[in-house]
Amino acid sequence: MKKTIIVVDMINDFITGKLGGPRAQKIVPNIAALLKKARHQGIPVIYLRDAHSAGDKELGIWGQHAMKDTEGSEIIPELKPEKNDIVIEKKWYSGFVDTELPAILKKTGADTLIFVGVSTDICVQNNVGHAYFSGFGTIVPNDCVASIDEAAHEQALKYMKDIYGAWITTSDKVL
Repeated sequence: MKKTIIVVDMINDFITGKLGGPRAQKIVPNIAALLKKARHQGIPVIYLRDAHSAGDKELGIWGQHAMKDTEGSEIIPELKPEKNDIVIEKKWYSGFVDTELPAILKKTGADTLIFVGVSTDICVQNNVGHAYFSGFGTIVPNDCVASIDEAAHEQALKYMKDIYGAWITTSDKVL
């Protein structure tokens, strides 16, 4: 099993900014610990971050957020990417759409993706779905994902497990 960690939208707007909150902030230490362990084991880390331009469809649903080249779209300082990490900007919920992510994953030879970040019921779930449709195994440590709404979080975890076969576990069991 060749794993890669995908960090989804751990950006200022979604953690401490306009769409952030305590649930998102609570997972930061768990993700930081998991990334440290992964890097020590040589497991690649890829960050996906919303970076919107005027006219992006998502803005019509959520209003202006995570605008390209703004502080709101930057990865939070506590999870700052390291030298060998890859950062990919995205304008859709899924990083598999209109980005270089599929090509990068092919190049790394990954067969299993570990998803952490926000929001469990939106971007994380959509990325897990695209990973499943692309033939990857998927793992979601439930202490490393969060949603604004707890019920939506729980429903998304169940959906990813039941529909995509994701292994829902905890960060201490992933690596």
